[in-house]
Formats: sequence, C-alpha cells, structure tokens
Amino acid sequence: MLSSIVKAKSYCHDVTRRSCKFCHVINNMRAIRKRKCICCLLLVLLVVVTLMLTQTIVLDIATFTSEEFQSDVPAPNTVPLPGQLSYLGFLVRDNVTHAPATCAPVRNIAFVKTHKAGSSTIANVLQRYGITNNLNFALPNTKLHSYGYNYISRAGEVLSKKYVYPLPEGEEYNILFNHAIYNRTAFRMIMPGDAVYITILREPFQQFVSTFEYYHVDRFIGKRVPSLINATNPVSTYLATPRRFERGPSMFSYIKNKQAEDLGLRKEQFFSNANLKEYISLMDEDFKLVMILEYFDESLLLLKHELCWTIQDILYIPLNANKKKPVRNFTDADHENHRRMSHLDYALYYHFLKVFAQKLKAQSPDFFRELAHFKKLLEGVKGSCRSGTSLVVSETRWNHPFVIDRRDCELMLMSELAGLDLLYKRAGRVPGFEKHPTIVRQGKPSPTREDKGKSGEYNPERVTH
Repeated sequence: MLSSIVKAKSYCHDVTRRSCKFCHVINNMRAIRKRKCICCLLLVLLVVVTLMLTQTIVLDIATFTSEEFQSDVPAPNTVPLPGQLSYLGFLVRDNVTHAPATCAPVRNIAFVKTHKAGSSTIANVLQRYGITNNLNFALPNTKLHSYGYNYISRAGEVLSKKYVYPLPEGEEYNILFNHAIYNRTAFRMIMPGDAVYITILREPFQQFVSTFEYYHVDRFIGKRVPSLINATNPVSTYLATPRRFERGPSMFSYIKNKQAEDLGLRKEQFFSNANLKEYISLMDEDFKLVMILEYFDESLLLLKHELCWTIQDILYIPLNANKKKPVRNFTDADHENHRRMSHLDYALYYHFLKVFAQKLKAQSPDFFRELAHFKKLLEGVKGSCRSGTSLVVSETRWNHPFVIDRRDCELMLMSELAGLDLLYKRAGRVPGFEKHPTIVRQGKPSPTREDKGKSGEYNPERVTH
C-alpha cells in the first residue's frame, strides 16, 4: 500500500515537471509571436509614414490637393507628357526647370475702365506691373486733386492727346488705365500701334445695383422725391417707374447703360440694332481680351497668358468694393425693367460672355491646374499682407520662386487715387508747379475716395446723353 502511494507521488511529480516544461515552451512561443506582431506593426507604421511624407512632397510640388482638384477643375489627364511622371494620381514635372519662354512680355497695354466692374483691381495690377518694369503711364492732364482729376476723358468730351500728361520727347506711353471713354481713333493717337486693348464687363443687373448702392442714388434722387428714401427697397421702387424719378429722358447715365457708355457706344447704337452689331464686331477686332467679373480669377489667368506675364504679375487684393451693400431681394419684374432701360449693357455682356466661355473651353487641362494653384496663392497673399509678414513662394511648374514683401502688399492695397498720386510723383509732377497746360473741368473738388459720392463728378443723376 505504501509503495503504491510512493509510486503515485512520483508519477504526479513527473507529470507536473513535464507540464511545466510544456508551459515554458508555450510562453516562449507567445513572446516570440508578440515580438513579431510588434515588428510588423512598426513596419506598417513606417510604410504609412513614408507614403504620407512622399504624398506631402508631391502635393507641395503640385500645389493642390486631390479634393480641391476634383471640385474645382475637370479630372486630370493621366497620360504623362514628355518631361512628366505620373505619381499618386497627379502629373508632376520630374524637375522644376522651366522651358525657355516662347513669347515676349507685352509692355504696351490700353485698359478701358468700366464703372463698378472690378476695374480698380485690374488697374492696380497694371499699375504695379508698370512700376516694377519702369514703364510710362498715360496719365490724365488735369489739375491735381481737382474735379475729375483721375479721368482722362469723360462722357461728352472729345478725347485727344492734350488730355494726357506729356512725356519727354522721344518717349511713348506704355500703359493707359485711368477712366477714358473709348474712342478707337483717339486711343490709337495716344498709344503705340502694337498696344494690346483689354476691358472688363459685369452682369448688368448686378452692376446697376452695385452702382445704385455705392453712389447712394436714393439720396441724390430723394432730395427731389423723398418717397424713394423711405422705400423698403429703393432699387425696386426706382425700377418700377424710373421716369418718375428722372429729370428728363436719357439713354446713358451712371445708372443707365454705363458700361456701354464707357466703351464708346452712343445714341447711334441705342436706336439701331444694325449699328449695335457693327460696333460689337469692331470691338471683337479691337480687344484682345474682354474679361468677365463673374470669372475674375479665370480672367486674370487668361490675361497672364495673353500678355506673356508671370503669375506674380497678376496677384491682387480686391479694391474699391462696397462692403456695406445691403442684401435685397429682387423680382423678375425688376430684372425685366432694368433690361429695357439698359439694353446696350446686356447686348455687350452676353456677347462677350459667350466669347469668354469659348476661350475657357479652348484651354488645356493644365490651365485649370494653374488656376487652382493661382487661387491658393491669392489666399496666401491676402493672409500674408493682412498679418504684415512676407510670403515666400517656392518654385512650381507655373512659376519661379519669388517673395511677396511689405512693399508689394502696400502697392496691392493702395487706393486708386493714392496710386495715381504716386505715379504723378514718379513722373516728376509736383502740386502747384505745373510744367504743362492742364485741362480744367468745371465742378467741385474731388473727394479723397471715390465712394464718398459728394461731388458732381460722381453724381449718378448726371445725364450724359
């Protein structure tokens, strides 16, 4: 009996010892598996981080993200062109060396300004380009800070070279951007024969409302007809019965066919569709580009390509915008009433909108990639200029490296009249010491800013034709 018990104990001890060895082996295997899992996880994490860093580099070169690209422009071409490689769904140059330019930058430009259509911002772009490249400007030959001194010519005036501040003998004008009623004969007497002509248009109803609010038309007319000031929507009230508020019949004024008037249309086109079509055909020949405010960034990029400029040349910060414009609701009747009173503006806008759309349609997919890049640059410029810091722009397939510094910001933010004074100073013109006879206009002194609306120059009731 005792021997049986001893044998049983010995057997249990042996089993326990072997079980412990087995458990030790199992534990070792578990540790090895755990270490393998950790290594695998680290390897996966390393691959993910590498891909993220690589994608960040590629996106930095391409300057746009996949989401932005898909939402803003057509799907990218996935077939690489010579000198490109396809990577992560984008076409990226295998280097950022730019091919030699196949065109020369245009230096001679005539910009016909239109009222309340983004023209002040375009003028600022031209102003900066001229200053940077030491070009000559066609400036108004009027007494400094007098009534209408920022206008070369106005409606009812016959434009001639005497309206432009003279240059030293042997020099020629390169850029014209101040207000001047377009006259193809007179403009060609002032500008070089190879000058490129450009302008900008805005959807007529929006341009009308902007003018009405910006120049406080209700206050001007309200002096005679107080009920307009008290109206819930003075714009709609005016459109319902415009003759009730006018001093007399008119075809053109600050609130009637103003864009058409700026571009030289007259009563001959107002009363004759045949004359209107003929004039528009001449404009097609004269103007290299008619920009559209509703497609402002696209317009500037097209301008860059037409003028063979750089992307740095067309950067901007919006100027002369009416930030206090109230939000109003308008009816179909309002739109129709306006169309009847400003039919010339509509004829011009929709003709050149169609031409503009055709130009956009003819662009390659790379144009829209550049457009996405341009929009990102604009956001960077706005943020940098507002914070008072410099913006360092790295090289991409669309631009060489450059820096936007404090001076660039100052020029971009400079008002139209302050910019004009700077150009006069640059031309050696000093207030009170005139070297040449000037044009003297009748009226009160101009306000320091265009949006004051206190002088006759900006009186929206003024009937021009």
